[in-house]
Amino acid sequence: MRDYLAMIKRGTSAVFVAVLLFGCAADRAHREGLYYLDEGRWEEGMARLEEAVERDPDNARFRLDLRQKREQLINRALLQADARRASGQLDVAEKLYERILKIEKDNARALAGLSMVAMERRHGEIAKEAQALVKKGELERAQAKLHTILTENPHHFEAKELKHRIDEKLVAGTLTAPMLKTRNKKPVTLEFRDANVKMVFEALSRTNGINFIFDKDIRHDSNTTIFVKNVTVDDAIDLILSQSQLSKKVLNENTVFIYPNNQAKTKEYQEQIIKTLYLTNVDPKHAMEMLKVVLNAKTLFVDEKANLVIMRDIPETVRMAEKLIAAMDLPEPEVMMEVEVLEIKRSRLMELGINFPNQASLSTSSGSSAPPLTVQGLRDSTFSGLYVSHLTATINLKKEDSDVNVLASPRIRARNKEKAKIMIGDRVPVITSAAVLVGTASQQTTNVQYLEVGLKLEVEPTIHLDNDVAIKLNLEVSSIVNEITTVPGTVAYQVGTRNATTLLRLKDGETQILAGLISDDERKTANKVPGLGDLPLLGRLFSSHKDDSNKTEIILSITPRLVRSLNRPEAQITEFWYGTETSVRSKPLSIESVDTLTAPAAVEPALPPSAPPATPPPLPAPGSPPAGPPEGQTAPPTPLSGPTPAAEGIETTTPGASETTP
Repeated sequence: MRDYLAMIKRGTSAVFVAVLLFGCAADRAHREGLYYLDEGRWEEGMARLEEAVERDPDNARFRLDLRQKREQLINRALLQADARRASGQLDVAEKLYERILKIEKDNARALAGLSMVAMERRHGEIAKEAQALVKKGELERAQAKLHTILTENPHHFEAKELKHRIDEKLVAGTLTAPMLKTRNKKPVTLEFRDANVKMVFEALSRTNGINFIFDKDIRHDSNTTIFVKNVTVDDAIDLILSQSQLSKKVLNENTVFIYPNNQAKTKEYQEQIIKTLYLTNVDPKHAMEMLKVVLNAKTLFVDEKANLVIMRDIPETVRMAEKLIAAMDLPEPEVMMEVEVLEIKRSRLMELGINFPNQASLSTSSGSSAPPLTVQGLRDSTFSGLYVSHLTATINLKKEDSDVNVLASPRIRARNKEKAKIMIGDRVPVITSAAVLVGTASQQTTNVQYLEVGLKLEVEPTIHLDNDVAIKLNLEVSSIVNEITTVPGTVAYQVGTRNATTLLRLKDGETQILAGLISDDERKTANKVPGLGDLPLLGRLFSSHKDDSNKTEIILSITPRLVRSLNRPEAQITEFWYGTETSVRSKPLSIESVDTLTAPAAVEPALPPSAPPATPPPLPAPGSPPAGPPEGQTAPPTPLSGPTPAAEGIETTTPGASETTP
């Protein structure tokens, strides 16, 4: 038995020593973890703190330090990483995000930060490519690349600056569709009368290397008359399409697809894109209504929770929608109003003179316990048995002067056309009671309402583009003048108030003072001995005079200071071409002028090889319609003028035999 007890004792001692050593190891790991964190060795410090919790899981201080230090460390590291990423130090930011993930492997902000770093690097490469394209003069392709950056990150500084420089050089917006490029940049001259449209396009194809593909529904007898000199190929194509009720779709830099300009074909061939417009300040429903009214956009979706508008339309309409949203989605201007309210109270009290007694009483007894006096007793009483009440005279020598200044200096910040209120004072309880008849018994009900007494200021600013601030101001200053106790025992208050309502228009930083809310009371009271108090000079010895004056003035000073003003957007956002009611165009239908040295040559179309030269028809009489071809035949094109010497650098449209008109 003794050996058994000794063995238990030795085991208990071993356990105690082990627990002591284990506790010492946990405390040492905790201290080392805190030391490593202070030295900036995050991973080692957090590992040692976790080891301390594992060794002593019941220690609340270890667990609390682990949670707090982990949260503080991660938040501080995230702020540093975000700041490094914003300043362009992507490598440093990436390392910080990776160190955070070593501490907390599923941290959402760190994972998102790594994605942002990768996106910033990709955007940097795209921006370099766009700069190279700008140097080469390929502005449209550069805009298309910048559009990709700004769609993912609208605040990318380098992309915004580069896009701004490109927009200054280009009239149209970003073009993502293929651009038509002719084989040469020489101007052309077209002179056709009642010529077949396909023949005119064939002539342009031969001389400029442009491929034209026609829709099957284009009429074979569609003719056109055109007489233009010294124009570009693009303008010539647009003019022919415009007068022939046709439209085009550029397939690549030298291929154009021609189709009838009607609703069915437009729906079939006109490409549409989907654009998500993220909004910051404007309400998405207002933006949707604006797009419907201005651009006649039909396919729109609004997500109020995400504050965005999704639209589907042709590229020209989408680009216009982007400009309209940029002009509309402006931050709300804000103004800080510095208000000072000064209430000045002055009171003067002068009380001077002798206040003589104004009444005396005679009685037959000196106390109230005496028996009542009878008529016989009154007859038997003598003059010496009459008692007179005490007579006292008071000398008044009093003068009071008091000046009280009450100053309130609040500052209030308000958005444009939003009301802001200031209340400085007390909420006085007003208790009302009423008797309610319940059956045959009467029950008393009590209702408590609060009356606001003090300074109440309400302002509504309107910020103008010239940094003027119009302020609609309503000021009310109230105070309790008197308390009135009603018959049931409730208390009512007599409230004195002064109001001022005005509309000001001030410049940024201009101070306006409103004064003149004055309350001036003067009271003079005199207590005189009748007759003696009315004597000149000596009457002051037989009277007491009291002069009381109270004057209160309220002065309001207000100074608006703009925190965020309303800036005008750029001209290219607020004004751009829309096109016509039936055709949306980012630029007007116009002809680009081309400078040449000499006049271009008049060109005549070629005739089919198997047909003999046609005789020019006679000119019609004035006012008569032109004569058409025989039924079932197409008239060959005829020139409007005879051939002239071709100018150098002018491309003719159709080679071959020609006929001149007289």
